[in-house]
Amino acid sequence: MPNTLATSFHTGPDAPTGEACEAQLQQGFRQLRFAPALEAQYQRLVVAEAQQPALIITLAALIIWGGFAIFDVVRLDLYATWPPAPDIMVLLGARWLALLLACLLPRLIRPELLEAKAFTVYLLLCLAVALTAVIYKANGIPSADIAQIVLVMAAFLPIGLRFYRALAASIAMLAFTTIAGVSVLPPDLWQGQMMLLAVMIMAVPVAAMGAYLREYAHRRQFLLGAILLHQAQFDPLTDLANRRLFQRHAAAAIAHAGRTDEPLVLAVIDIDHFKAFNDRFGHNAGDEALRQVANVIGDTARRPMDMAARLGGEEFAVLLYGTGLDHARSILETMRNNIGRIALPTGASLSVSIGATALDGLETLDQIYDRADNLLYASKNDGRDRITLG
Repeated sequence: MPNTLATSFHTGPDAPTGEACEAQLQQGFRQLRFAPALEAQYQRLVVAEAQQPALIITLAALIIWGGFAIFDVVRLDLYATWPPAPDIMVLLGARWLALLLACLLPRLIRPELLEAKAFTVYLLLCLAVALTAVIYKANGIPSADIAQIVLVMAAFLPIGLRFYRALAASIAMLAFTTIAGVSVLPPDLWQGQMMLLAVMIMAVPVAAMGAYLREYAHRRQFLLGAILLHQAQFDPLTDLANRRLFQRHAAAAIAHAGRTDEPLVLAVIDIDHFKAFNDRFGHNAGDEALRQVANVIGDTARRPMDMAARLGGEEFAVLLYGTGLDHARSILETMRNNIGRIALPTGASLSVSIGATALDGLETLDQIYDRADNLLYASKNDGRDRITLG
């Protein structure tokens, strides 16, 4: 499958976290199933990756199928035998109805339901192939049994079906072939039909084994890709967004807010006298303090367009989208008070200085950040443990 991991993950609330992916990797997934949230994200990735291969395979199959449908006119000598016998009419109806539905079905179902479309189209073709093959045999017309063997293995091609759905589709082809043979063929032709079924049954595990290993490897790649992406975008100590992710998100949010005239506030936060705290209590205590402060800061940025980040050292930033300066004051004041109430193992208390400013027209991230940073230094110069807005 194409490697679209980098473009399929995102940083929204339903994105897979590094911890969740690491836990799933350790737990294993031999049954090809993740935890529900991860499974939903993986399914979206499968749909995104399989769109083009599924389209190519489906078009190729329909061209071949349409060729056989047209060739039926010559093969059955319909010009000389019209109207044909009832069973031949059934054959022609099944052939052309399957072709029509296979062409129309993708247009009748939402594009994101790729697996449901692929499964339905495959079953339609299986049913039509099984029926037309036995009608050909019953009329003494040579039929290509190899097509049924190919079709029973084709469920495991990259047509948008995960392993278990593909296995069910392949078994359905076996069932259609069995039922059609028993229902249509005379007893003297059953032996040949049973031999065909035996070959088809042997083909299923061969194709299924390769499909299982392919999906297992793809799922592992999905987890590893999510872990690496998380590590590249989030601070390992606090699990807040890192500077790179924050700059990318904030620049896009600021540009959008400027175009749509929506309010936006950027706050820069610094822990007061943190170097002295580290020198007194040690770096382990400092790391724990950073985690506790980050938890409080992260709680202020819960909406989809909000973001909290650790910019480096003891400096943090919060982007509040769709929030004016008056409302931001209340949010940031609550955050400042909650940080002051953090109960650290050392017994010491912490305070933060904050500078916050609102977007003023079509500004860049650098412009609004410089203004917030200057306001942060104003908070420090005025005695720290306070908020300065501007």
